[in-house]
Amino acid sequence: MKKNKFPRIIEIARILIISLLFHGCVNDAPSSNFIFFLVDDLGWSDVGCYGSDYYETPNIDRLAEEGMKFTDAYATCCVCSPTRASILTGKYPGRLHIT
Repeated sequence: MKKNKFPRIIEIARILIISLLFHGCVNDAPSSNFIFFLVDDLGWSDVGCYGSDYYETPNIDRLAEEGMKFTDAYATCCVCSPTRASILTGKYPGRLHIT
């Protein structure tokens, strides 16, 4: 017995038409870049953009001037490995059983 291919062709045509319609809805604005530094044992006064006179960090200072810098950060653990695992997975360190 031959299978009717007409419903499948209709489904493919419908998907093609919908994708062509939504192609014009795509925003052509340039996407912004996001740089995230996770540094172990970095104090607030170790970078020039936060007021350090001892360490010279011209590239980080330029990034801070051209972009956004944050003044408050909180971690759920006192060592870096649970924080790194949490950032990579999106889960709390307690759920990952890494402490």
